[in-house]
Amino acid sequence: MKILIVAGEESGDAYAGRLARRLFVLIPGLEMEGIGGPHMRDAGVTTFHDIEQMSSVGISSMLGKLGAALGMLRDIKARLKAGEYQAVILVDYPDFNMQVAKAASGAGIPVYYYVCPQFWAWRQGRVKKAKRWVDLMLVVFPFEEIFYKERGVEAVFFGHPLLDELPPTPDRALLKKEFGGAPELPLLGVLPGSRQGEVEQMFPMMLESVRIIRTAMEVEVVVPCALSIDTSQLEAMAARAGVKMNIVKARSWEVMNACDFLICKSGTSTLQAALAQTPMLIVYKADLLSYYLARTLSHLQWAGLPNILADREIVPELIQTAATAEAIAHTALMYLGNEEARARMRADLAGVKDSLGTPGASDRAAGIIAKRLESREKLTAGQDIS
Repeated sequence: MKILIVAGEESGDAYAGRLARRLFVLIPGLEMEGIGGPHMRDAGVTTFHDIEQMSSVGISSMLGKLGAALGMLRDIKARLKAGEYQAVILVDYPDFNMQVAKAASGAGIPVYYYVCPQFWAWRQGRVKKAKRWVDLMLVVFPFEEIFYKERGVEAVFFGHPLLDELPPTPDRALLKKEFGGAPELPLLGVLPGSRQGEVEQMFPMMLESVRIIRTAMEVEVVVPCALSIDTSQLEAMAARAGVKMNIVKARSWEVMNACDFLICKSGTSTLQAALAQTPMLIVYKADLLSYYLARTLSHLQWAGLPNILADREIVPELIQTAATAEAIAHTALMYLGNEEARARMRADLAGVKDSLGTPGASDRAAGIIAKRLESREKLTAGQDIS
């Protein structure tokens, strides 16, 4: 059996890598190939395009990579038409992956969407397309299963794969020491995102906020650099801003567990921080066209996943015009100087963590897909699957 698997960014690559690793165990002789990054390759997936070619944020940045994306889409469509695959697994990245779903469905190939796009959040009209093109939505939030089933889309909640990344007993004190945090000083984490456009948009503002914070209190600062971002770029930006901080590569989870407070770009990282139960501030700013388009199409009151899951604002949000260096610094200082406020947020974040199920999500999702594929093969062969 040969499966096409497509992820478009770093978090999706990590999810896909864990899923693929388990599928190789469950399905003897399986081959998997597609678009991904180092996590998928480490699991044994052959990637004929890399996620670095896909990374973008905002309309202006996206347009710059449109030609490459269209070329990759043509390549995938040709492979699907040639009948190379028995199944397709898509991981988030909806604008690209829904086109893959359409092509696969047209070729009669089953489509499984793993870590589904947030169609419940905005552009809900896409659910009708999912109903036509996707055989099964494997969803990571409990309310998503209800949302899709109410609209006639087959869906199953299997838990959140981020839970599989939790260390058994993280020692915050040791991690804090490793990342340069003096025991008597607060350790502040700054997370500007995993896409090039996000870093260019967010990091200068975050650096200025750190400078303002340090005029009010002494703090140590650590920045986890995503695999998709060049560490030297962040170092150069920090040097130009005159802000001293420790920049570490590909250790977001450890940084989150080490820190007393986080300034966190809206996205998957906010959910990771919630699972670490580390108090945070959610920040986001995009180009104006992207922002107003998103606001027009959005159905949600909040931007951050912890607030969406809690159905109330447990984490402060500074979005678009509200996201200024001064506002970020002011909000961060309110929590850095108030242990009681941080403790309240940690308790609220523990509730969010509890709502996401138990570890083993990747294994459960792989089991569901493997069973579906086994049943399909037996049906194709005319066997009795009862």
